[in-house]
Amino acid sequence: MGGDGSKNTARVMQHIIEQLQLAGLSEREARVYVTTLSLGSASVQEIAHTSQITRTTVYNVIESLLESGLLTSLERKERKMYSAEPPEVIVRMLKAKADELLRRMEAVEDLLPELMALEKTIEHRPRMYMYEGREGIRQLSRRYEECTGDFFEIVPYEALRSFIEDHEYADHRETLTHNRIYGRVLVVADKPPIESMREMHVRHGWHVRYVPSSNAPLTGQISVKGNEVYGVAFEGIPVGVVIENPPLASALRRVFNLAWEAAPTDIAFPSVR
Repeated sequence: MGGDGSKNTARVMQHIIEQLQLAGLSEREARVYVTTLSLGSASVQEIAHTSQITRTTVYNVIESLLESGLLTSLERKERKMYSAEPPEVIVRMLKAKADELLRRMEAVEDLLPELMALEKTIEHRPRMYMYEGREGIRQLSRRYEECTGDFFEIVPYEALRSFIEDHEYADHRETLTHNRIYGRVLVVADKPPIESMREMHVRHGWHVRYVPSSNAPLTGQISVKGNEVYGVAFEGIPVGVVIENPPLASALRRVFNLAWEAAPTDIAFPSVR
């Protein structure tokens, strides 16, 4: 019978501790508060023994509970003793926090019109997103595939192919084709990758031209797609950046058009006559 009573008491105590945690106390704060409340008044040693928390930790928890007003201290026969405030104090504390939260919400609601007006004034500022490492570049590629709009790419072919796995390269192109995305690609390479360029055109429907790397040495890829500009540096730790800004994307697209028109046309798909 005594064992069952102890188990029931432990279950009740644990339930109270869990409910106090919902009220915002940490597990140790709740345990120390409930222990002190059940003891009436107690020393640190007694609280530590009953709560089964180390004395060092109990000291820190008591300081926190004293600060929040849930414990009080007093001297008794040259010993410092601690008492728990009545449970009603927790209710008053929560009501005070709720009132403070309500005041903050009302203050923010009053500011909403001004904040929304401010948001409209900066909506055309560029947004920048950084990606690092191989997994970061994979995330950038997924973003690229999901972004709507035709694309224009300047691709350092050797650097790209040495960085990306064959199956990832193929999957990326297939996804773009599946999403019916049209593109133009300027391939920068030491030698023209004829078969790859032909596949880009025949299989994926993209227009492709070749630029010798001696004319434009590159180790990073630059792309424009929709309202976003993409850049990837393959040397060292790979780094990618996306800049979301319609005016910038439009300006860079015009620069790309100039580069496209200036590119040699003797190796191009479709052929230029």
